[in-house]
Amino acid sequence: MISEITFNNYRLFKKETSISLVADSRTKKMLSNSVNLDDKRVLKTLAIYGPNNSGKSLIFHLFELFKVVLLGKNDIDCNRSFFGDKPVSSFSITFNNNDGNGWLRYEFSYNSIDKLFIREKLISIKYYSAGSPNEKNIFEKDSDSKIFNIFDEDNKELLSVIPSRHPILYSLELKNGKFSSLSVWQQEFIKLANSIELVQMYNIPIGNTIEALKGNDVKKKNFITAFVKDADVSIKDFDYRKEIHIVKDGQEIDEKALSGYESLIDTLHLETTYDQNKVPSLYFDSSGTKKMEALAAYIYDAIKEGKTLVVDELDNGLHFRLTRAIVGAFNNLANTKGQMIFTAHDLMLIDCKMLLRKDQIYFLERKGNEASVFCLKDATVSEGGPREGSDLIKRYNSGEFGTLPDPNFIKELLDVREKGDPK
Repeated sequence: MISEITFNNYRLFKKETSISLVADSRTKKMLSNSVNLDDKRVLKTLAIYGPNNSGKSLIFHLFELFKVVLLGKNDIDCNRSFFGDKPVSSFSITFNNNDGNGWLRYEFSYNSIDKLFIREKLISIKYYSAGSPNEKNIFEKDSDSKIFNIFDEDNKELLSVIPSRHPILYSLELKNGKFSSLSVWQQEFIKLANSIELVQMYNIPIGNTIEALKGNDVKKKNFITAFVKDADVSIKDFDYRKEIHIVKDGQEIDEKALSGYESLIDTLHLETTYDQNKVPSLYFDSSGTKKMEALAAYIYDAIKEGKTLVVDELDNGLHFRLTRAIVGAFNNLANTKGQMIFTAHDLMLIDCKMLLRKDQIYFLERKGNEASVFCLKDATVSEGGPREGSDLIKRYNSGEFGTLPDPNFIKELLDVREKGDPK
């Protein structure tokens, strides 16, 4: 699970910014919305709101960036040159893979112009119910300050020969010799990267659902079928049909003759039952139903395998009851390992007083070429912030949580009508 990310000088975010999934100890309601992991209580879901082009999708792409770095790559785009900003961006992610190695925080600074990792640091953290956490450096490398320590052992003489194009754990020989003890931490990076699933609702790959329906995991197949049936009241069944007949010009075509189109052919195998009629899902299901079909496998994997599902625009094309049900599934007591971080526009989610706590709601605001992040819990009641259960929609629409667009399309239409077409 992830407890916090920080970023500085990343795209529109020019200042150091933190998004925390640590549960606010002051909140005593909806305790099932968080889980205790190695003495740290972590939120299961996090909602990020903001107007169009305020930076919500940039948060989504930030998790893409973390995945790339954690897997040892350096193809990182921070848009530093676009606005003439300083080239070095800084990031950190605090996580726990729930495998016995506890909480870890990985920090790094990256020069996106020269494509170099300037600074890296990995820290092991032990939390206590009372008192400050105990932090221990696993390694620290800083090219500018000439620092390279591994478990407090000085190795700075190696700085000149270690490349900085990739993260340090992918620049050293870890199989044998001096740095073999670091291999366990590289595996932690890989586990974390593989546990982050990224979904954009306007284009969800159906492949995970297809593979699940083709597989032998009966529980997963039953979950997907039930999930789709719950999402569309007219659907009686949803499955993968082993045999299909593809006909062109009156002639049946063997699937093997369509080499190179396997993914498309696979979607033709998906079959939806309406009453007693079995029809190809590809042609008869609505776009919203198709999204639910594709999303089902991701949700199952996140909750069952303890993954962090990051969804851009969760409410895109879905009825508000469906988005509520998805968030509610993650917040449920039955979920002890899965997380979901999502962006949304649907205010019905924050209007539901027993769905999200204040520490689970973030707002984005953009002014010019700079974006900022604000958590609802930081607006204390004494400073005029909302109480738990107050009318958040009314306060949001009044602009209390950030500037909102105020379009006046009728005026524009009237102007067009009065002025007529330009000559």
